[in-house]
Amino acid sequence: MSSFGIEGGAGPAMRGTYASLLGPRGVGAQELRPQSGGELAPADAQKGAFGGALADAIQRVDSLQSDVANKTQALAMGENVALHDVMTSMGKSEVAFNLVLEVRNRLVDAWEKLSRSVV
Repeated sequence: MSSFGIEGGAGPAMRGTYASLLGPRGVGAQELRPQSGGELAPADAQKGAFGGALADAIQRVDSLQSDVANKTQALAMGENVALHDVMTSMGKSEVAFNLVLEVRNRLVDAWEKLSRSVV
């Protein structure tokens, strides 16, 4: 068992982290399908939903990193902070950052593929 209580892959704790990065609703299959009649949803609605989810994820990563910095500083100053709390916060922050980084990498790859196909 790993330090996060996850055995063999993405267990419930890992899925909970990803779900918290996507917001309270997550992304449902209905959001990825065209609306009835084969027409796509308005571009503003689709753009706003993705952009908002991405902005929320970045803000959550920032708050997790701030939490780690605060706990680390408190531990270094001798305040009553448990070491395992600091390490758990570091792990959460790392997982969240890696997820946002991977989303960014996928977006860059998709943009590059689109750019090559248009030319």
